[in-house]
Amino acid sequence: MNNLTPLPSDMDRRAAALADVRQMSDDLHAAHAEIEQLKADLNQERDRCVMLVEDRNRHRHDALIYRAKLIELATSMANIGLLTVTAQELVRVAQELTSNGTPTTSAIDKLEQSYVAGSRKAETHAQD
Repeated sequence: MNNLTPLPSDMDRRAAALADVRQMSDDLHAAHAEIEQLKADLNQERDRCVMLVEDRNRHRHDALIYRAKLIELATSMANIGLLTVTAQELVRVAQELTSNGTPTTSAIDKLEQSYVAGSRKAETHAQD
């Protein structure tokens, strides 16, 4: 059989090989540039993750402070309720004393004891 295609010359083979090497070199440089860009993107995403974690931690801290203040407020409101009940008792005793005319010494002593007991309750609740 007769082959009609001419055989490539030595120069043509070298030129083709050189073109292939240049193409591979360009592809390698492009791959390195893409790798560097991906590394930069990865670092940027890591920074974003760190910022998100810091933001989450700040919100958690604020939530804990808010929860503690709410508990403190609820405790104060309960103490106010207890003081109101004590004050109602004192008002009732005072009204009984004034409706009877001139208070006797025992009635005044009873009022003083109620007042002291209420003050002690208020102090213990305020300390809690």
